[in-house]
Amino acid sequence: MFVAQTVRAADDGKGKIHGHKCELCHRTFRVFCFPPPTHIDTVLLPIWNHPVDGPTGTNIPSPQATACAHQGHIALTYNEGPSDVTAKVLNGLKAGQAKASFFVNATWLYTQQYAMILQRAYNDGHLIGMTYRAPGDTIDGMSDEEVRKDVTSHAKVIETLIGVAPKYIRLHYTQPEDTRLQNLVREMGYTLIYYNLDTQDYIYKDKPQGIADLYRSTFEKQLETYDSKGSFISVQYDIPDTGSWQAIYDIINTIDSAGYNMVRLDGCLNDKKPYKKSATSKDFVSDKHSLGSSNYKQGQKMVDKPSQLSSTTPPTGANNGKADAAVDDGAKESSVAKNTVSTLFTWIGSACFSLGVSIFI
Repeated sequence: MFVAQTVRAADDGKGKIHGHKCELCHRTFRVFCFPPPTHIDTVLLPIWNHPVDGPTGTNIPSPQATACAHQGHIALTYNEGPSDVTAKVLNGLKAGQAKASFFVNATWLYTQQYAMILQRAYNDGHLIGMTYRAPGDTIDGMSDEEVRKDVTSHAKVIETLIGVAPKYIRLHYTQPEDTRLQNLVREMGYTLIYYNLDTQDYIYKDKPQGIADLYRSTFEKQLETYDSKGSFISVQYDIPDTGSWQAIYDIINTIDSAGYNMVRLDGCLNDKKPYKKSATSKDFVSDKHSLGSSNYKQGQKMVDKPSQLSSTTPPTGANNGKADAAVDDGAKESSVAKNTVSTLFTWIGSACFSLGVSIFI
């Protein structure tokens, strides 16, 4: 039996044209048919907050992905890292056999231990995107070309450390939203990522249970209102001054208990090429962890929260980050990774200098 579909997932099989006779009017129509889906989420859901083929212009908001294409999927995203608590988040994700997506602030990567933490996150199979924050939090006074050069400089720092350039970008919050910047980065080949689940982790510092409770209440409200699971892109801040690094174990268990499936953003958006070939390219590529590869991983398992997890926010600073890298599980990089960071350190310092970042060693 075949059924007509209005939307077809990439791997549904080969569709064929068939004659279909309407039982009411007895007319024969030609319809594009596909094998019936085995699961409801084989039909992709809308993900954008604005039409991708809509009008463009400096004053018109660009489309941003705000939800996943499959029902029951949730993509955890982390902004503004790496930081002194990133290793703790990675440890929790590893314990739960779960993957997330990290939007990296390239200005932090002049610090060698943060560069190593970024490499660990990438090698652990997490997706790496980019947070972009304009100088002085505004591109007013910058030409379009100056903006493009600044964005590219940030992306090159990340590319040098992981071998591929970020494609997914999240812009630093501004009010009103910077539609000119949105349109510029979209023209450069970036995919703008927003969210539909704000964890508000900035108000739950040292109160991580509040974050897990927010996830739980969101899932319950979705089920109560729509009698079905939803799909979510959640946002957390990868910095010590929030509760997200302490909440990761409870978050994973809450998601698992609610029957949701944790995915990277490429799985969330059904995108098999989630990186740019280079920071200056508009060609997209996959890597060994991408959706469709043998190493792609989604899902999670219930995890025990470690008793030694500190309830006190660690002090900020490079030295504390170095201690985290030394003691946290998996943070001791291979000699190859260390040599890579050392070799690239001079280049990164130069790149950061061009971004206006002061370097202290």
